Amino acid sequence: MLRLHQHVAKQLTLMMLILVFIFGTASYFVCKQMEFDRYENLLKTVLSIIKSSVVYKSDFDAYVKEVAESSGMRVTIIGDDGIVLADSAADIEVMENHNNRLEIMQARLEEYGTAVRYSHTLKEDFLNVASRIKIDKTFYFVRVTTPLNLVMKSFYVIWMSITVIFASALLIGFFWISGFSKNIRNEVAKLNYAFDALANKEYKKEFHFGFAKEFAELGTYLKKLAKRLEKRAKQKRKYTAKIKLMSRQKSDIISAIGHEFKNPIAAVIGYAQTLNEDENIDLPIRKKFLEKILKNAQKISDMIDRLSLASKLESGELAPKSCEFDFDELIDETVASFSIAEPSRKLIYSGEKTFIFADAQMMEIVISNLINNALKYSENDVIISLKDGIFSVKDSGIGIAEEEISKITDKFYRVEGRSWDNSLGLGLTFVSYILKMHALELKVKSCFGEGSTFSFNVNTLKKELL
Repeated sequence: MLRLHQHVAKQLTLMMLILVFIFGTASYFVCKQMEFDRYENLLKTVLSIIKSSVVYKSDFDAYVKEVAESSGMRVTIIGDDGIVLADSAADIEVMENHNNRLEIMQARLEEYGTAVRYSHTLKEDFLNVASRIKIDKTFYFVRVTTPLNLVMKSFYVIWMSITVIFASALLIGFFWISGFSKNIRNEVAKLNYAFDALANKEYKKEFHFGFAKEFAELGTYLKKLAKRLEKRAKQKRKYTAKIKLMSRQKSDIISAIGHEFKNPIAAVIGYAQTLNEDENIDLPIRKKFLEKILKNAQKISDMIDRLSLASKLESGELAPKSCEFDFDELIDETVASFSIAEPSRKLIYSGEKTFIFADAQMMEIVISNLINNALKYSENDVIISLKDGIFSVKDSGIGIAEEEISKITDKFYRVEGRSWDNSLGLGLTFVSYILKMHALELKVKSCFGEGSTFSFNVNTLKKELL
């Protein structure tokens, strides 16, 4: 496996070779075309001069030789019928009719005709440019040609000059790549030194990176990492203590659940044991003991159901089965049930017809738990209302400290100072889960020592009915 600097050097070298190939190929064709265009424009310039002066000449043969001698180019005058009338480099007697020559055919249609072809007369390739002129009402063609090898020779001189310049730049590039690779090797060596220091817990060692911003950022990160590792080493005992605390809290929760089950189980065992040991107990007392056993067994069953419900809500096993119903009627029925079960407590409810689309059973659990929570923490009247889609339960109990409001919906959480004797601490957890399943939010306003108000807005559930 190659090292980083070798990968970089390899990729840069490959890139430069590809650039050489692309540049060489592109420059070859571009320079060649440019040189052809230059010579073509040169021939057209010569042609324009000839066209302006040949009209005054009567001896075409002498004129083309004179122009050829001064310009170094081959000049030919051709009749409109394609017969060669004069040529500066060949015997016109042996020259064929030029009507089918590409440059002549093109010159009939355009100002200039251009063609590169092989001359059978001179046995050589030529660049030909022709143009049509009119002398004394007679049309002629004037053609100027230059040997193709002259054009190519000029092109090769230019292209080789460019190639030499590019090759020199390429050589400089290879030296630059070598230096670049060396700098990377040095920076990687510094990284290895830094990682060795961290591995050996030598967090105070200094290391500096300066070749590239990325290496400098790595160096900064490693310094921060060293500080973090050093800090983490110092805080190891704190983390261990935190883990122990979490373990203890977990044990407390298990102990609390055990304590909740302990009282009703002890009652069931005590009454059952009494009945079992004394067969002569009076019937009224026996019946009373059996009622106590049934009541405590039901309490155990209810707590198991609540734990099961909490687990299912938390895992998402239960999904709302929504339907349309009158929320006001559901609240009224729930309040009536609590009034029968708690005849010594006063529940005051005021509401208005509000049809919503939700899971009725789940919403009953929400209402029941909020009312039960208010009864549990308050000895005075509980105010319940449904107005403008806002359901609220207000008590005048102990209230909740501000720092505890965000925690009261946590599973098994109890307000500080309260025992585990009355419930499992799952009521508000149920409320929070169910409201979230209906895209609702429980809002809590509380003043410590004065009371609390729990509320949520069902107006979004009314929109489902539209």
